[in-house]
Amino acid sequence: MIGVILAAGKGSRLGNYTVDLPKSLLPLDNEKTLLDYNLKLLEKLDLKKIIIITGFNSGKIENHVSGYRNIEIIYNPFWDSCNVLGSLYMALDKINDDFLFLHADTLADKEIWDQLVEAKGEMVLPYERKQCVEEEMKILMKDNTIIEISKEIDSNKADGEFLGIAKFSKSTIPFFKSKAEQLFKKGNLNHYMESIIQCAIDEGKFDISVMDILDYNFVEVDFEEDYIRAKSEFGK
Repeated sequence: MIGVILAAGKGSRLGNYTVDLPKSLLPLDNEKTLLDYNLKLLEKLDLKKIIIITGFNSGKIENHVSGYRNIEIIYNPFWDSCNVLGSLYMALDKINDDFLFLHADTLADKEIWDQLVEAKGEMVLPYERKQCVEEEMKILMKDNTIIEISKEIDSNKADGEFLGIAKFSKSTIPFFKSKAEQLFKKGNLNHYMESIIQCAIDEGKFDISVMDILDYNFVEVDFEEDYIRAKSEFGK
């Protein structure tokens, strides 16, 4: 199994924190950054390698992770012109096994990852059952089956928030690549990775399962209040 970490964005919503610093390198405490938290966690899962897809100030991330083993950096030179799917697309030819997908700015308890690794399904999507807000990536279910994943779902109808971490089987990689290319050829590079999951749902492809994280903690660092919470809950 491989780990795939998205770390290409600038994190402009964090203002002065990320003027010259990739969001993934924001310190959690005196010993580790957001990226370090995830790298150290993934190291415990005995993965073959970890791919980090970079963009904004890639050199700083490359220097920061130079002491880690089994790391492969893939630079997306178009990071400022595309969304998450564009960055993931840059790595698809390098992924040749089942893989764990995550954003560098999403921190989750190790128990979530332990359950995810053991979970069955070709696409496994952890989510938090909650009342959602507009900006969140939401999921909608029917009879315990996911039928939609999008930020556009009505917050009052959503069943919860997708964490932005997932497990995908090797069998999904050609589908990711072909569907991404179809979307890009329509002239729109502003797609999230979840667009491909929605294509799979619509076409009845793959065994797609959701995983309720119950009482475990996670935080996606988008705004200053998220960063403060991340330091409080995941810092030393």
